[in-house]
Amino acid sequence: MQQDLAHSASNSSMKAATSLRAMLEGFAANQAAERVRNGASPSLVLQHFRQMGQASEEGDYPGLATVDRQLHRAIVELANVPGLLEAWEPVFQAQNQFRTQTIDVCWPDIGVLFESHRPLVDAIAAGDAAGAEESARTHLDAVWFRLALATSDQSMPEDPLARACAYLAFHFHESVLLPHVAQDVAGCSTGHLARLFREQTGLNFSEYLIELRMQKAAQFLQQTDRTIRDIARRVGYRDPSRFATHFRRRFAESPTDFRHRLSPAPAVRISQGKSR
Repeated sequence: MQQDLAHSASNSSMKAATSLRAMLEGFAANQAAERVRNGASPSLVLQHFRQMGQASEEGDYPGLATVDRQLHRAIVELANVPGLLEAWEPVFQAQNQFRTQTIDVCWPDIGVLFESHRPLVDAIAAGDAAGAEESARTHLDAVWFRLALATSDQSMPEDPLARACAYLAFHFHESVLLPHVAQDVAGCSTGHLARLFREQTGLNFSEYLIELRMQKAAQFLQQTDRTIRDIARRVGYRDPSRFATHFRRRFAESPTDFRHRLSPAPAVRISQGKSR
């Protein structure tokens, strides 16, 4: 089965198709959030997200796959850009057979797949155009990575450190541990991967992960008006004070001072609406 999936993944140019879909859906999410900010209702997107959560709770893989498509289509429709839906449909369809064939292989817990949509839905509901576009692209990149990893797709890097770094780029906001990344992603021992991080990046595993989180936090502080607490959560910190400590250690100033120094003009407040 795995060999058949690997062959299918290679022949379908999964990475190229995913990149094209990410470009289209990133644009769609941006425009959808902008329309919400200007008064359009995200109710259909929220409805499909709730249905997705229900399918996840019931362990209904076919149902989740169906509503997943409905959710992404609703985002494209909400964008209301002439010709966008017609461009998106064949790109989605090109991935669809492989996506439905591999969903149970790549997501033994489909709750993970469901939750990976939450930042995207939250950003659209909040009218956060930049955040919605980034979330759409990040979501699809993470989906591609998991599909490629589970099916030994040829576009995956062979080097253990490269595989680990690629994984962390999409999962830095999650609780990730070195043994898991070494065994399940890099395909090597914990000690070997730890040694590769030290020798080739100059940082140990934890330091590398923190650096990824700090760089993303700095980007959020410069480009959005999200609260410090929200940014901390989005880059993987449950404790805002711990986030602030790490940020000050990295940039020699607090997150608030960093934002004020680089954004002297008052920012336009973006409503932090939540999906229900």
